[in-house]
Amino acid sequence: MKLLGKLLLSLVLLLLVLLSLGYAVLRSHWGIAAACRWISDATPYHLSISRLSHDWSHPLTFHIDQVTFGEDGQPALLIAGKLSLSLTARQLISPTHFAQITIEQGTLVLSNLTPEATLPISADRLELQAVKLLNPYPTNCLSAKQLNGALTPWMPSQQAVLGKRFTFNFSAEDVHVAHRQFDKLIAQGSKDFQQLTITALSGAVERGTFEGKLSRSAEGQWQIPRLQLDNIRFQTDKGLADLFAPAMLPPVTIQDLTINHLSIVGRNWVINDVSANGQNLSNISGLAGHLALNAESLMLGTEQWSQPHLRLTAAEGNVTLDQFDADWAKGTVSAKGQWLRKTGALQLDKLDFSNVRYTLPSDWRQFLQSPLPQAIQSITLNNLSVENGLFIDISPDFPFQMTAAHITGSQLQIAQQHQWGLWKGEAEYYAAAATFNRQDIRALWFKVSATPDELRVQDIKGLIQEGPMIGNLAISQSPTHPFTLSLQGERVPYEAFTHWFWPHPLSGQGNFSVNLKGNLPSLTASPSSLQGTFTTPSFSQPVGSE
Repeated sequence: MKLLGKLLLSLVLLLLVLLSLGYAVLRSHWGIAAACRWISDATPYHLSISRLSHDWSHPLTFHIDQVTFGEDGQPALLIAGKLSLSLTARQLISPTHFAQITIEQGTLVLSNLTPEATLPISADRLELQAVKLLNPYPTNCLSAKQLNGALTPWMPSQQAVLGKRFTFNFSAEDVHVAHRQFDKLIAQGSKDFQQLTITALSGAVERGTFEGKLSRSAEGQWQIPRLQLDNIRFQTDKGLADLFAPAMLPPVTIQDLTINHLSIVGRNWVINDVSANGQNLSNISGLAGHLALNAESLMLGTEQWSQPHLRLTAAEGNVTLDQFDADWAKGTVSAKGQWLRKTGALQLDKLDFSNVRYTLPSDWRQFLQSPLPQAIQSITLNNLSVENGLFIDISPDFPFQMTAAHITGSQLQIAQQHQWGLWKGEAEYYAAAATFNRQDIRALWFKVSATPDELRVQDIKGLIQEGPMIGNLAISQSPTHPFTLSLQGERVPYEAFTHWFWPHPLSGQGNFSVNLKGNLPSLTASPSSLQGTFTTPSFSQPVGSE
């Protein structure tokens, strides 16, 4: 027994001598350089270390200065000013697994790690202190400065450098994620394979702040119990419709959304000082939820809306416009209605304009000939009201103006099959004064009725100077739009007709009758053909063009 005891004591002493010798060698410049060469030659990685240090007050922790580590044939994955390794009893059976790894004042370049590589080390805890992170892949851009935080545990695997299951907390500055910049970002949470949970998220972005919490399921659906955005200002190259296109939004549910003083500058649109509240907003099984929104102004192209107020309710993919009010064109506009997802029908139960002063854009005729967005198949105005409107068209070929206009309409279908028009409904129009191609008409009044087969403008009445005029217009809804027009008047100045269709100068005044027929390429275009007669007591002349 004494011999066995002496043998064990000798082995322990020998082990201590070897450990002391190894400790001394590794702390020398020659020893650490030799160890780095051996690791670089024996493994598919390259390693460079400047100095190894150790403090006996923390006997299981070693500090390494000026570390460079990466795959053979690749630029460095890690360049660190200081790396700390905390040992554990597990080192006896798993030498490359540590209790804790701490990286200080370093740079991680994730794109320098090939997807098929698996890092040979792991730890119960990975801690980062003032680390710079880079991942400049064009499709997954990620970078950060002053990254501080911890990952528990850190078990890297192939194509998962952070591991598949861990908890985390971190803070960083100047963060870039998918080409979006955050001045500051703080997050804590966990990941379990493809399921991500962020229990606390906050930061600063675009001169504003945000906070909330969220989670992503293994199927890629996002659940956001709470999200608040404050004083954020940002720009985008997307159009307003593109920004909310289904391809731009992942499947997401937001239970509680709060927005304060948000402003966005987009491509051909601007919205200023938005405040909004939303509950149970979702696009997973069709649109759902409730949203109330106020803004200082909204600009779409050349159109500007002041103080818009919007309330929406969505269920089963259908959207109800509970309320829309705004100041527009020096007047006001308000609307209520709904959009039905299955049919693409937009039905406005109410559309009211009051005291608007509106100059039509130069391309308004082309706009009415262009198709509606794919999501809107038809538009119906159940009740239309225009009070004291002023409408001006300054196009040089046929300008017009309507002053103190009043319009009432019901069941007006102004679009079908993605095309503008007037397909159903009835309306009544009155304007105290109107000008058509520089010819004044007072007290203009008429009725409009439309069916899928025909559009009628009936009981046209007006005064040209002191002469009354009456008439009727009928337009077929067929593609060539054949039409008939009849007008009669008394004591009317004949020069009015030289402003409209008569090619020769006329003078005097008196009675007249006009009967015309022809075809229209569209409801907003000039006739492609015109035939008829213009009759006065002194002459009767044919009117025609082919």
